[in-house]
Amino acid sequence: MPLFDRYVAVDWSASNAPKVGKDSIWSAVAAVGDSEIQTANHSTRWAAEGWLRRRLTAHVAAVRRVLVGFDFPYGYPVGFARALGVVGWTGVWEYLDRHISDGKVNVNNRFELAAIINQRLGVQAPFWGRPEHRNLPALPVRKQVSYGGAEEGPGLPEWREAERRLAQLGLSPQPVWKLAYTGSVGSQSLVGIPVLRHLRFDHALRDVSRVWPFEARAPNVQPGAAAIVHAEIWPSIVPFAHQRGTCRDEQQVRAVVDHWRLLDHEDELTKLFASAPDDDAVRREEGWVLGVPAPAKVVSEGEDGSDEFDAANRPRARVLDLRHRPQRISSRIASNSEKGTFGS
Repeated sequence: MPLFDRYVAVDWSASNAPKVGKDSIWSAVAAVGDSEIQTANHSTRWAAEGWLRRRLTAHVAAVRRVLVGFDFPYGYPVGFARALGVVGWTGVWEYLDRHISDGKVNVNNRFELAAIINQRLGVQAPFWGRPEHRNLPALPVRKQVSYGGAEEGPGLPEWREAERRLAQLGLSPQPVWKLAYTGSVGSQSLVGIPVLRHLRFDHALRDVSRVWPFEARAPNVQPGAAAIVHAEIWPSIVPFAHQRGTCRDEQQVRAVVDHWRLLDHEDELTKLFASAPDDDAVRREEGWVLGVPAPAKVVSEGEDGSDEFDAANRPRARVLDLRHRPQRISSRIASNSEKGTFGS
């Protein structure tokens, strides 16, 4: 029996102005038992948040179970919360929500806030990357940061464990500290986490919402009970070239929800949630990417890949075995360049 009734994937953007089309915000929604996929292109983060809130509120009212994924890091490398003077992921989320200013037309203060945090953290200052015309001496234009960790030096780690794992699998993650230039997921997190927090703790949604793996290692959602599970995604690990769309961003979110729906139909979706390592830092601060296998939790699909596509030339639903095919997956990415109960 499927875990969810609806699947929502969001390709986020840190654009400083309203934008549509390529490199803007795209959402895709799929329903269990329905082959149709609906997409929406949002010109601003304010518009996207409102659209998502209305959708999720309606699903909860209809007693549906919803899986929601955004494509930016939900957490920071271990030690950041403590350096910031807060506790765990909730403390970081609250801090960013309190200090990020992001208007209706995408004008925001993410670079200014990063500079303030850098100045406050001193030798542990982690953020870098900004437009050269911004006069923010505490925020380097280029990477001029010494990262470390408990055993390496005074600086914070550059990577979360999830990014280290992606790199081991032959993929090319970007650090959450990077705020400008190609692959600047750090900016997306700074302006995305406040939106995610608004949705998680919205008065109409908070009682049925959880964030994986921070609040639930595996969702124990039940038919007939509304539930919302938020999970960080990395869309490129799902093949998307076969999907229709006006741009890569639309294709990717379509591919993600289609993949989830197919996995759920075959009772395989639970394996994605089991991918997160049983690690205190992951659960309390860093988070994990849904579907990226921990080193000891890789699900084999057969190394020859001969059954990768079905008769309709769509990827078969499965948990990808990235360990055995890092080069093939890297090449593919480059070439395509409602009230519920939860598990503890």
